[in-house]
Amino acid sequence: MAKYMTQSMSSGILTKITYYRKQSGSHPSHAESGRFTQDAIDDYAQTNGIDESEVDEGTYRSNQGVPGGMNTKEI
Repeated sequence: MAKYMTQSMSSGILTKITYYRKQSGSHPSHAESGRFTQDAIDDYAQTNGIDESEVDEGTYRSNQGVPGGMNTKEI
């Protein structure tokens, strides 16, 4: 089964989005996880028309399944 990195992003009253990306191996490198987090911040800010400094990062997790529910986005 494929493993994914997941992390939610939010800002104030805006809708939270949980981002996910397939990881390259069982233990993603710091560079890989850092790029994923930055890509999620960039996308959330652009999607909502806000500055990146206004984005609140949720907890990063690796070795997860594809998150279920609404407001998820693969990047």
